[in-house]
Amino acid sequence: MEPTLNPNYAFNVRSFFTDRETKDIGNGLVLWRGYFQSIRPAVGRMLINVDISTGVMYKSGTLLELCRDFIAHRDFNALAPRRGFPDRERVKLQRFLTGIRVFTRNPETGLTDRSRSRIVKRVSNAGANDLTFSLRDGGQMTVAQYFAKTYKRPLQYPDVVCVEVG
Repeated sequence: MEPTLNPNYAFNVRSFFTDRETKDIGNGLVLWRGYFQSIRPAVGRMLINVDISTGVMYKSGTLLELCRDFIAHRDFNALAPRRGFPDRERVKLQRFLTGIRVFTRNPETGLTDRSRSRIVKRVSNAGANDLTFSLRDGGQMTVAQYFAKTYKRPLQYPDVVCVEVG
């Protein structure tokens, strides 16, 4: 099977990586062992070069777990601005997460929809309890209220920062 077509292998232009040999280096990052490959022309022949390489990957799991690992704190509520999450740490977290591809989980079924990915644009400076948006009818609603009303269940960590996705 070709590595670039298999979603289990991360790759860049000349390398691909497997999760068979990994090392957690902390702050939400993991090293993956991989292979570098190239074909080079030589006098009267072609040479293939295969070598071992290492790539840095985001730690797998939920986005909330990744954020918690990045700030190196055990409690998810440490990501709550109301509970003292500093803005400078939020900006560091935003730099870390911007551009990462995430998959959403359907709140009704609990299943991850791998066909619909989103790209993280930014990290909010407020939690879901304080983050409001405008409704089409002109009213206002918080993100926490939206989830409670739409999916009939409250958020587990409503004070934690949110991410804006495209």
